[in-house]
Amino acid sequence: MLNGLSGRRKETMRPWRAYLPTSFGLFSRWYFDQKPPEVAWLLEHRLERQGQTALTRGPPDSLASLYRMYEYLVIGFNIGLRSEIEHFFNQPSWSVKDIPDPDDPDPTRYAIVAVLPHYLIMAFNRLIKMGLPRGSPPIFTAEMEAAMKAQPIKLEEVPSWTAKVPPSENVLTIPCDPRVDERFRASRSELFHKMNIIVDEPHVLFV
Repeated sequence: MLNGLSGRRKETMRPWRAYLPTSFGLFSRWYFDQKPPEVAWLLEHRLERQGQTALTRGPPDSLASLYRMYEYLVIGFNIGLRSEIEHFFNQPSWSVKDIPDPDDPDPTRYAIVAVLPHYLIMAFNRLIKMGLPRGSPPIFTAEMEAAMKAQPIKLEEVPSWTAKVPPSENVLTIPCDPRVDERFRASRSELFHKMNIIVDEPHVLFV
């Protein structure tokens, strides 16, 4: 597993966050210690950001994790994206449907993060249907596996706010990785295409 992209994170929530007003969007009330970069900046620095930990800094929660996924998607860092998705899966208290609406002031970035929960559903529900609930240990015995499969299946759902996010006003093309042979490239993502974003189908499945 890529160093620094998985396992428990060292971020801590600052006490004063609890006293911030709730009448404004998360970006308006200093939610992030370091805000997610803009799409244009990430595309401009795509190569130099390869293999690097995402720049987004915030409380150890589902929304900050979602924005790290956004960074990895835009720069085309598939290992980082998949590792962040696996990290999210291993936080059973982070319900996908409860990811808060960031009300992102950047419409293109907002469109991207509105699509990502659909891919979390795809990756997580696949494992849940196989009898691997959220937070399952990476190594388990046959008895542990039987106990997990005996648990009621609770599938994840997409956050309701994603339905109200409009498509990007202008077509955004996220380049594919030039190091990947054309014959082995994934098909274009239909989910992102609906949001006026052209990008290859992201690699989100793990295990």
